[in-house]
Amino acid sequence: MQGDDEKASKAEPANGMTPALPAEVLSRIITCLVPPVDRNASTLPHPTGTDLDWTPALPSSMSADLLSAASTSTLLHHIASQALYRAPLLRTLKSLNLLAGTITSDAKKQTSLTAEGDNRALWIRSIHLPPGDGLLQPGDTLADQTCYVESLRTLFDHASRLDFVSLEHRQAGAALLEFLHPSTTCRPRRMTLSNLSFSAPPFSTTRSLAPLSKLTHLHLIKIVPPPALILFLVGESINADEQGNVPKSIKDGLSPRESLECLRLSLLPPDALVEFEAYIGWRKAWKEYEQLPAQQQAQEPAPRAPRGPARRFAVQEALYDLAVYSSRLPRLRLLLLELSPLGPLPSPVDEERENDRFAAFSSSRVAPSLSVSPGITPVSSRDTSASAKDCKAQPADVRAQRSDANRFLDAVKTSRAAAECATLAVTADSSADPIRIFHDRIGNHNDEHDLVDRTEQGNEVLPITAEELRTAERDKYWRLIEAGKRALIELWRSSQQPAIGVAAVDSPEIRVVTARPMGHDRREGFQDFYCQAQHESYTATPTPAVRCTESAANGSIRSGGETEEEVGCWADPDVFSLVPTAPYLSFKSCGGHQQGWYWTGELPRESHLPSISVIPSLIAGP
Repeated sequence: MQGDDEKASKAEPANGMTPALPAEVLSRIITCLVPPVDRNASTLPHPTGTDLDWTPALPSSMSADLLSAASTSTLLHHIASQALYRAPLLRTLKSLNLLAGTITSDAKKQTSLTAEGDNRALWIRSIHLPPGDGLLQPGDTLADQTCYVESLRTLFDHASRLDFVSLEHRQAGAALLEFLHPSTTCRPRRMTLSNLSFSAPPFSTTRSLAPLSKLTHLHLIKIVPPPALILFLVGESINADEQGNVPKSIKDGLSPRESLECLRLSLLPPDALVEFEAYIGWRKAWKEYEQLPAQQQAQEPAPRAPRGPARRFAVQEALYDLAVYSSRLPRLRLLLLELSPLGPLPSPVDEERENDRFAAFSSSRVAPSLSVSPGITPVSSRDTSASAKDCKAQPADVRAQRSDANRFLDAVKTSRAAAECATLAVTADSSADPIRIFHDRIGNHNDEHDLVDRTEQGNEVLPITAEELRTAERDKYWRLIEAGKRALIELWRSSQQPAIGVAAVDSPEIRVVTARPMGHDRREGFQDFYCQAQHESYTATPTPAVRCTESAANGSIRSGGETEEEVGCWADPDVFSLVPTAPYLSFKSCGGHQQGWYWTGELPRESHLPSISVIPSLIAGP
């Protein structure tokens, strides 16, 4: 977009040319000059992608074609300019200043007799502000940085038809503060806000929350919603003395609680849902404790909060408050939670190398993780040393692809069958250890016992393979996340309190989605902006069937069904729904399926004990 507004304003339309086609046809032709954008280009995993890493290339710039069309005739100049200004993606401060200069020029020329359609600020429907919130970008100068705040003010004062705004916030920046300003004229329906600072944006001290009053889609990146924002979203005034201008904004009817449909919280701490059920129990117990008479409180100990890091506590507090006041969000139908990734697990070969190095410094003992049960290898059915030798010859591990899907689906069926057989064995043999043989598929298990200490019968520890040690903690992590998600869903359902005479509101669909590999960096942000800007959002009122939380269609990576309602990051499927539909996504191989696959732990998998014989890590080619 850099310089496009300046070029468009200088383009000289040809004079004396009468269009041979109606304006509607010419407008359709100009639309074809804009490169088509895949509605799922920023969806992860991509519905038709080959593997978990696959993503389309960024759309090519259409500026040159539109500028050429704009110089053809007066009518085409008007039509092409509208397409050019519809969704500017501003990569630099210089491009923002040029756009602001064009808007200022139009404002000076505008009179009461000037047609409103000639005001280019009104053509802007979506905008992506320069990354860095005022930091110099390649090609910028200090002079461009000096004009940053003034350019922001010009944009928000005149672009009253903005429908989608994507911006970043840093503590010393100005984008969010200028957007949340009394003179801002736009009321966008969709907003993406990425936080670059360590603290949450100051929603309670901003001058105006009116620009947020019509939101339907709110995407917060690296932001744990502070109490002030939650109360503003649900339109409930609590602790008014501590929430700045939020109570007044709610009183003035500026809360988007009647319009908010979709909320996404990205880059939350990876343990955000761990032991969430315990946190819910503590909050409920504390509420009951507060209602006791002072004399009784003095005689009884106060409920103790669950132990854990402060970052987890803050997220769970926000999720709890959202759920408790969920009845005040009648249109909310989708809540997406993106947890920061833990990173892929080391491959069995890398694990073996690390163990070899450790063994070299521990000649007095042999590392237990080096022992492998006879006939069992963590990568394939081949000999461990031969497999390691083959892997070392490969330059890099290879991801499983869509073409391998049938092999993985067959292995999952085998895993389920083996688990059922193990269940029957437990029923028939009362002396067998059920924890060792069978894992409850719905996650009801005792997480206080480490997988290494499964049994103490006769002071004998059952053998554990190196592959189990490699994957045990990550399997446990995903089980805890799934349990936390179920606890949140149940809390949300139990908190629905419709008013008298009003139909009950369906709970929103809650998904835990795949973490962006680059943490919503510049490229990923640009890709999602193109998706959101080029496709109109889903505006029809969803039916109760569409909003069913447990709908399997919502969680699949195939196109169709409810995933068609949203575009870009809003169409991300639930990671747990991918377990039965696309189990291959989080598997890699050293040199292709002939060498066997290993689980990376990036996504959950279907695992049943005993893992030495049935886990998908043993999937291998013929």
